[in-house]
Amino acid sequence: MEILPVIKNDAYGHGLLEVARALSEEGVYGFGIAEPFEAKLLRKAGFIHPLILLSGFEKDWLPHIRALRITPTVTNFETLTWLIDFSLKKAVPFEFHLKVDTGMHRFGVLPEDLPKIISKIKENPQLHLTGLMTHLASAETPEDDLFKRQIQKFEEIRKYLNEQGFNPKFVHFCNSAGIIFYQGYKGNLVRPGIALYGSYPSHRARAYIKLKPVMTLKSKIVEIKILKKGDSAGYGGTFKAKRKTFLGLVPVGYGDGYPRILSNKGFAVVRGLRVPIVGTISMKALYLELTDLESPQRGEEVVLLGGEREEVPADELAQLAGTISYELFCHLGRALPRRYV
Repeated sequence: MEILPVIKNDAYGHGLLEVARALSEEGVYGFGIAEPFEAKLLRKAGFIHPLILLSGFEKDWLPHIRALRITPTVTNFETLTWLIDFSLKKAVPFEFHLKVDTGMHRFGVLPEDLPKIISKIKENPQLHLTGLMTHLASAETPEDDLFKRQIQKFEEIRKYLNEQGFNPKFVHFCNSAGIIFYQGYKGNLVRPGIALYGSYPSHRARAYIKLKPVMTLKSKIVEIKILKKGDSAGYGGTFKAKRKTFLGLVPVGYGDGYPRILSNKGFAVVRGLRVPIVGTISMKALYLELTDLESPQRGEEVVLLGGEREEVPADELAQLAGTISYELFCHLGRALPRRYV
């Protein structure tokens, strides 16, 4: 079983090159990416691993795909014809993976189009089909009919390819949830994504595996505001003090990727204790209610996400924000300075 970590979108906001370095030390097969510029950064940094474009490609990417030694993924008949035309024009062989749509209806060749696709591949011996893949829409619930139908359809397609004389080196369909939940044949290449970064594909996964968060977001209290009963704070006065209240001002806001929707419902940790986010989160600041802490001070550390003991779980915060941890990571990782330890 080989491992193809998914490090697209700057490794889900964690840092493409730093994550790739850490994973390469663990002996992974290669990396799953989404854009040629990711491959350019990796090659420039000295990575020689196989790089697989997981979600198809644009026609004008082909020169870069060739130059950067990327394995493209064919997702429809048109992309196959682009690949054929380019390989003939340049007189070069091409390895590629074939992605089939087994029910998610995102990227992938429809099963009914496979005969035409296979026929075209057979006509072009310079093409080498080295991988067969699909993507699971509901791998966190393997008991669901959709999951069962996708697995069954994928197996039918795999057998059909074998009957047509194709035996791809790699068969892959398991994302993080598939790795955790599915008990059947997982192929010989798996594509972990969110689990690599210490977050769970669903709350249910916590009962199956223990993950350690990779990203921790910390800041400091830069101001202490003391409100009298009846005073309000922030835009729109959405927080009103019901007693003498101590607020800590933290210089992180939606301009840094912290979701504004967490106004008056998010939380952070100070001195190991959860404290609520109150008032409307602004572009570069948010308020913490510190009234229950003894003598809160400027300069005190605040954990806004993660923590050594996962004090602020990403999936819990994401649920409060009506989103998923993937989005939190991508937004926060884009704007804030990083330190790797």
